[in-house]
Amino acid sequence: MKTVVIFGYGLAGKIFHGQLLNSVAGFEVIGILTGNDERVFQAKSDFPHALVSNDLDALLDLNPDLVVVAGANVTHVPHSRAALSRGINVVIDKPIAANAQAVAELGELAHANGVAVLPFQNRRWDSDYLTLKATVDSGTIGTPHRFESRLERFRLLPKGDWRELNDPEALGGVLYDFAPHLVDQALDLMGPVVSVNAHARTVREIPVSDDDLLIILQHESGGLSYLVGSLATALPGPRFTLAGTKGALRINDLDTQEKHLKLGEIPGDGWGIESAESTVEIWSSDVAGELTHSTLPFEIGNWPEYYREVLAFLTESVLPTVSLDQAVATTRVLDAARISVANGEVVRLEPPATH
Repeated sequence: MKTVVIFGYGLAGKIFHGQLLNSVAGFEVIGILTGNDERVFQAKSDFPHALVSNDLDALLDLNPDLVVVAGANVTHVPHSRAALSRGINVVIDKPIAANAQAVAELGELAHANGVAVLPFQNRRWDSDYLTLKATVDSGTIGTPHRFESRLERFRLLPKGDWRELNDPEALGGVLYDFAPHLVDQALDLMGPVVSVNAHARTVREIPVSDDDLLIILQHESGGLSYLVGSLATALPGPRFTLAGTKGALRINDLDTQEKHLKLGEIPGDGWGIESAESTVEIWSSDVAGELTHSTLPFEIGNWPEYYREVLAFLTESVLPTVSLDQAVATTRVLDAARISVANGEVVRLEPPATH
């Protein structure tokens, strides 16, 4: 049994990490860091045998096998450094840090102490993305050359939490919230990125951090990724559209694992199975160029697989799918996007950012 302490028990700590850890046999949550009265009550209810405290050192004194860093973005680096300096492995929610250099420095600290930084990229196991990957791997649409990916919502009134603060030091906004997922998937699917052109703005009238984002990536292959993240879009586009040399695909529906976790469901039998209406639409051509249309059901979503891989790493040293090097590459693209937003220019990456 591997012991775990969770730093932070808001949306990420409770809904994502707490419930996913609960679903994987082999983990025991022994401590939770929070000082919020409501969250203290919830944490004690969810994990009655865990130490729930706002004393970080007291929780590290439990000497867990793993610390999950899931508090506000500004806590990710200091909380991770505290655990790594004690020789404790860490899972860090996105964004790991404000820039790629800080991400790499955490890796150096981990290496010096004989432990690892494990980036949390649960959306590699989204049902929609697994469906996309399976269709591409089948060769039906040929070689992808233009990838369109959207995470769009409509939130007229800001929630007022740190994610929407205007202060840059809060690391809020969709560039820090949605873009780590969008860019990670684009790198995984389309390969190394050589240039970045980004636009981020605040659309809603109440002063908040950026709530509407467009990033265009040029890949080493010549392919393009068109990435949209928004909290100000009342009519979202398809989740994915992918053009290939032999056809194209479109996926309209989104993975529903987050929705089910928010309902308090613990992953188990039947988890990740989407409705029969959720399909990938495929247009494929024959040798004469004639297109035929078909549909296939969604693959099964599998966020718990992330923590199964973490457990395999802790017990058997099996390398997980998502590596720190990949997180550094993703963050290099985000760094370039911030420069592009600020200066209105296309930013070249030398060497290319690659997974």
